[in-house]
Amino acid sequence: MLYMLLMSLVLCTAHAQLDEVTSLLKEKRYTEAAAKLEKLAKSAKDIETRSRCYYQLGEIYYNYTQQYPEALKAYKKILSMRVDGLPIAEIFLSYIKTGDVYSRMGEYEKAIHSFRTLVGTAPEIHFVHKIGLQKIRDIRTALKNLQMQKEIVRTYKGTPLETVAQFQIAELYRMHNQLNQPERAIEIYQELLKKYPTDKLAAEAQWRIAHLRHTVLHQLPLAIDAYKKVADNYPTSNFAAEALFHIANIHREEEAYQQALTVYDSIDEKYPNFWNMPAVFYWSGICYEETQNYYEARNAFKIYLNVYLPTLDPVYLGQIAMYDKSIAEVTKLVRSKIGTITQRIPKHEFEKIEKAVEDGNYDEASKIARNLISHAPDTQFAKQAAVQLRSLKHRAAIQNLLLQIQGNQLNIAEKVRTKLQIATIYERELLDYSKAVKAYNKIVQEHPESPYAAEASYRMGIIYVDVLEKPNSALKTFNAIIEQHPNTLQAMMATFQVGEIYRKLQRFDEALQAYQTTISYPERELYLSDGYKDSYADRALFRIGRVHFEDQRYTDARFAFEEFIKNRTRSPRLAAAHIYLAVMHQESGEKDAAADYYQKAETMLTNNPVQMQMVIDEAGTLGFQSAETVIKFLQDRQKRLKTE
Repeated sequence: MLYMLLMSLVLCTAHAQLDEVTSLLKEKRYTEAAAKLEKLAKSAKDIETRSRCYYQLGEIYYNYTQQYPEALKAYKKILSMRVDGLPIAEIFLSYIKTGDVYSRMGEYEKAIHSFRTLVGTAPEIHFVHKIGLQKIRDIRTALKNLQMQKEIVRTYKGTPLETVAQFQIAELYRMHNQLNQPERAIEIYQELLKKYPTDKLAAEAQWRIAHLRHTVLHQLPLAIDAYKKVADNYPTSNFAAEALFHIANIHREEEAYQQALTVYDSIDEKYPNFWNMPAVFYWSGICYEETQNYYEARNAFKIYLNVYLPTLDPVYLGQIAMYDKSIAEVTKLVRSKIGTITQRIPKHEFEKIEKAVEDGNYDEASKIARNLISHAPDTQFAKQAAVQLRSLKHRAAIQNLLLQIQGNQLNIAEKVRTKLQIATIYERELLDYSKAVKAYNKIVQEHPESPYAAEASYRMGIIYVDVLEKPNSALKTFNAIIEQHPNTLQAMMATFQVGEIYRKLQRFDEALQAYQTTISYPERELYLSDGYKDSYADRALFRIGRVHFEDQRYTDARFAFEEFIKNRTRSPRLAAAHIYLAVMHQESGEKDAAADYYQKAETMLTNNPVQMQMVIDEAGTLGFQSAETVIKFLQDRQKRLKTE
């Protein structure tokens, strides 16, 4: 956010003065735009205009044509203007951009030098000073992680863990705040795809290639081709619908509305359980409106309004470019597009739905229900259909997937993946856990050597624990994964779940052993907001402290949490660890230490939803149910310390 703020300060008037260049950029005529900027820069009489020209040049070379040496020249020309009195904000931004370009070129020492120069130039209280320090830390951490992942590749060559590590290497290159080499990331993803085309990570690797070409390198034709490969080669993966959605959006943004509609319709047909279906319907309505097909536009908007908006989390409004509006505001806007409802769908339409369900024709039932909801959303029949619609579409999806399995177009791996998708729909969409367990178990029995068997077993174990409350069945399932699929991510996750079960059963020594084993697996980190990093190792290390605490082994608990704070500096559980330590110090009469830990925890939790949620999740034994109870607990405890 601070980085974007600095950019906005520099560029706030650039477009007004460079309208012709802006038009060329919009038309993707980058070579002409660059030539125009070079000419403007040379003829500009004031330093600010020259700076803006060179900044735009740098952005073209960096973001759109990937001519990094030319981008470097442009940004360095801005830096040379410092002696001429160029505003310091533009100098700061150019140091940042220069460091980013060096990273893209793989010259990390030069990148660090640029950021270090920024740090030395900017006052400590200025936000770019912090940006520079953070970028230096990020690069060094990423380089260290790169070596770790390469070592895993060498150590676990030929196992699934090699693939995971290779993927993590690509991820380090992909991330802008890590190694920032998207081209290198693409090369590694492609190597992974060539060597392991049916691996579980293959679909995600192909997706990453497409997304980099789309959003980072701005290579739209190549991006569309890459997205198509996701949908064509991995049609049952979680990324297939996402890839089609991005293809449709590219066509829509290029004003190729009919092409966009064809793809949106394909998503609706093939992936009814796609998480972003609300946006599919909304943008379909926009495209129909642009092509003057108003009847279909109204249908699309009605479905968006009546099926999805009533239960939609406001955070998803960003998917339709309305992130700054409320559900109520969006409802009003969509209604204004629809106008008054002019038709009523008769009762027999709902009866047709019932008959289709009775015959087991869920696809037909879902189509009729959708039309009913679209044409008569306020009738009692439409409301009943809205309640059933998602279930009908998911059941229709299962039928269609079963037909694919029975056909001859899928290979063995794709059939197993399709079976897994069916089980997932039963579990997550229909909440039919009995059928989900049956479907998962069938995969394990029929394809015990498949990597998807480990995933199916893991999902069964989770259902046994979280839904059916059968800890013994869950333990049996998780232990089978550990024994039969030892070098998989599921084995690591299953080991952690074993520790969770034993902890809840108060079999603390066995829980500790499971958590220690979890830590021994290679760590795969999940990057959260505000720079926090989560992983199963992080959870397991924290749980060790919790186990000691719950078993009243307070000396061991204190040591565990102290080590956790010392070694897991980017953990989302830091505040929770501080609170546990504060409680133990307070109970043992160590008031100063307790007060210090309470104060640090409170500071960490201020405007920090990541840490706050982890406190609620991880310190439930202390009675936390909401952010308010956490704050009240900290205040009461500190007040009691002062009066004791």
